Amino acid sequence: MNKIVKISVCLLGLFMLANCSSGIKNNVTRFHQLPTPGGETIEVIAMDVALQQSIEFGTYAQIIGRKLGDMGYNPPEANRSQYVAEVAYNIMPLSGTVIDNGSPISIGMGVGSGRRRGTSMGFGLSTSFGSSDNQAQFISTLSLNIVNLSTGERLYEGHVESINRNQNLAQIMPFMIEALFQDFPGTSGTSNTIRIKPE
Repeated sequence: MNKIVKISVCLLGLFMLANCSSGIKNNVTRFHQLPTPGGETIEVIAMDVALQQSIEFGTYAQIIGRKLGDMGYNPPEANRSQYVAEVAYNIMPLSGTVIDNGSPISIGMGVGSGRRRGTSMGFGLSTSFGSSDNQAQFISTLSLNIVNLSTGERLYEGHVESINRNQNLAQIMPFMIEALFQDFPGTSGTSNTIRIKPE
């Protein structure tokens, strides 16, 4: 039994290592004519005004605001700002899609005990090499526009898509934000695949 436990732990460790090493895949597209940040004030707002008071939006706005600060921008002064960062996000299922980037290994373990002394453990290992998994996938999206308020000119457009099995947008959003701000503002007119590894 101890041997089985050791084998199962090793396999589980390899599975987790392979899963983490690939990271969260994000497709990032950018278009911009953004001057080098020079301390301009910027406010993060929701594209959908109905979300402006949302606690969820406020959480994402704080993360984005910190990233903008790291890039050289400042928060609004006396409720006035030179720029606004417009944010939109969404998540939806992709029905009928085939997962082809998941791990080919599935591990199952179970430990049980009865009224009598002693425990029993079950262990299962399955592989899916050469097969397809038709589980549901979800597409999470994040859009960020930066607008010069004095001229109304749009200076930056960024868009991120992440397709995976996780339907919890709150868990995916930090990775999409991190991907969007890698090499910010990036090369205009390009699309890149950026993988963010969980810490």
